[in-house]
Amino acid sequence: MAEELTLQQRQAVENRGGKLLVSAAAGSGKTKVLVDRLIGYVLDPACSANLDEFLIITYTKAAAAELRGKIAARLSEHIAAHPENRHLQRQMQRLYLAKISTVHAFCGDLLRQYAYFLDIPGDFRVADEPECRQLREAATAQVLEQAYAHAPENQAFRAFVDTQGLGRDDRMVPEMICRVYDSARCHLDPQAWLEECACHAQTGTMSDAGQTVWGRYLMEALFAWLDWQIDSIASCAREAERRPELSKVAALLREIEGQLRFLRHAKTWDQVVERKNIEFGRMTFPRKLEDPILAGRIKQVREQLKKELGKRLRPFADASSQVLADLDGAKLAVKGLIELAQAFGRAYDAMKRHRRVLDFSDLEHKTLDLLLGKARSGPTKLAGEIGSRFREVMVDEYQDSNAVQDAIFSALTQKRQNCFMVGDVKQSIYQFRLADPGIFLEKYHTYASVEEAGPGQGRRVLLSRNFRSCGAVLEAVNDVFARSMCPAVGGLRYGPAEALVEGIPHGPLEEPEVELHSLWVQEDTYEEEAAFVAERICQMLDGAHLVRDKVGLRPIVPEDIVFLLRSPNSVGQA
Repeated sequence: MAEELTLQQRQAVENRGGKLLVSAAAGSGKTKVLVDRLIGYVLDPACSANLDEFLIITYTKAAAAELRGKIAARLSEHIAAHPENRHLQRQMQRLYLAKISTVHAFCGDLLRQYAYFLDIPGDFRVADEPECRQLREAATAQVLEQAYAHAPENQAFRAFVDTQGLGRDDRMVPEMICRVYDSARCHLDPQAWLEECACHAQTGTMSDAGQTVWGRYLMEALFAWLDWQIDSIASCAREAERRPELSKVAALLREIEGQLRFLRHAKTWDQVVERKNIEFGRMTFPRKLEDPILAGRIKQVREQLKKELGKRLRPFADASSQVLADLDGAKLAVKGLIELAQAFGRAYDAMKRHRRVLDFSDLEHKTLDLLLGKARSGPTKLAGEIGSRFREVMVDEYQDSNAVQDAIFSALTQKRQNCFMVGDVKQSIYQFRLADPGIFLEKYHTYASVEEAGPGQGRRVLLSRNFRSCGAVLEAVNDVFARSMCPAVGGLRYGPAEALVEGIPHGPLEEPEVELHSLWVQEDTYEEEAAFVAERICQMLDGAHLVRDKVGLRPIVPEDIVFLLRSPNSVGQA
């Protein structure tokens, strides 16, 4: 039978009465909690729930199949323990009726059922990636052909094309159109987002470039980075001040620190421009130095700072007056790009209608049309009807949801607040697919703990016990994450509540269990890193390095390495 649950796992399994966010660290039993919560509803005499009363959203088809298998295995355990329970026996048949699928599969089923509401063909099919690519290329070619045909009277289009390739070619234009279109489709109202982008190009009565959305972003990013660098330089200065022979080095470091602080306290764009010329001086060390490692570290910090600061300050090449003038001149080009993205959307939609196909983005947005209406004014009557079918909506890997998907979950559960979301923002790896971990973080920071939440209020549970790794590995992970994770890096501060705790005691190994290697690699190239990893793997396969398994210690074998490289959640598994 199932292992005994920890207090936090029990809270995640049993707590009801409002939306529940479970922040489940790697190896903390995320899937176990989801399965036990589902089975808990089935076993609860007050509910007598059926498995097909739940909507369970997973990220991939493979994950959905694996989850269905784990639910079946857990059901079999309970049926074996209670063979007379007819309700449990019926669940095995109902399991294959349960909605355990990706969000796109769920949206597709819903749209086929309600196609007549949206005037889409009930026999539509979902286009695969090659077909979508073909249609996109055809739509882009059609839009650009028409745009060039009317270029003499389309000033906005000419302004945009002139900004690309310095007038030599327009190879980047199709990619830019598609990227703007895709970015817009990640918002609840793509048209409103595009209009907002156009508004951002208006400088109006602004007197400083830092007042623009781009200027504000660049200044905030620069200042956040400077805070880290000031701390690093100050730390080096303190180390140097402890050694009389490094007094000149310490004085130079303090001078650099002072200049950085002066730059950090700039209030406007023009003040950044005025203060950006940092003098690094000439740093020399005595020939005979007691601590050459310290000298090497100081040199590295200074050189990296000097190199990176130059990159960070490149956008601040011109004064506000020039930047605002450039932005004012670019607003027509922005308008041209937005118009092309809108025209592309219309052409792409027409081609899909002709073939009776939808793409993944269409599945999400047309489902929102059903649940929120085209005006996105709030859950429709149909949303309430569909949502009432599900005792609870369970969302796995919630950190990789986007705003449109989250709106679907919210519309289905707004009336009863019966949404269970599990994930880990530290494992968010799909931002390149426009996933938004900020959605997870917003709930993480605003939901109350399960002990403090009132009826109907959003609540939060943290699963921090790791049942996969030994204490030494977890201690090292906690140390690295606590030093590196903050709201600006990773979205949250890694404190005691987020720290991993050993779930199963492990006996010590004879050799060190943790290795941490820091490599300096060439910019944008990782051959050195790959070579180092390959060499270290070969060394670990010599038969002298041991790992634990269920029966004891054994040498590392090639299959261990393959498993680690394939696993998305491989923290400390070896």
